[in-house]
Amino acid sequence: PASPAAGALATVLGAAYAATAARPYFHAALNPSPPLTQRAVGGGIRATIPLQAALAARAGAPVTSLLVATLAPAGRWFARRAAMRKVSIT
Repeated sequence: PASPAAGALATVLGAAYAATAARPYFHAALNPSPPLTQRAVGGGIRATIPLQAALAARAGAPVTSLLVATLAPAGRWFARRAAMRKVSIT
């Protein structure tokens, strides 16, 4: 990283990525049912936001990293909106 602050930011955002992705993956690994697998995939997709923010911080762009990290709540909001419109194929 370009500075110690950027390194610390990359570490925090990396932990946010791990926290976002690990829990649904762990549940799906314990019980690979279709609903838990769907949640794991969704969690992995949503986890790309903190991952990209961590990578930007590691590359020495802390402002860009913080801007990307602020998109995480929007990702959760859009995920809830999409979940309300799910259509059953059966």
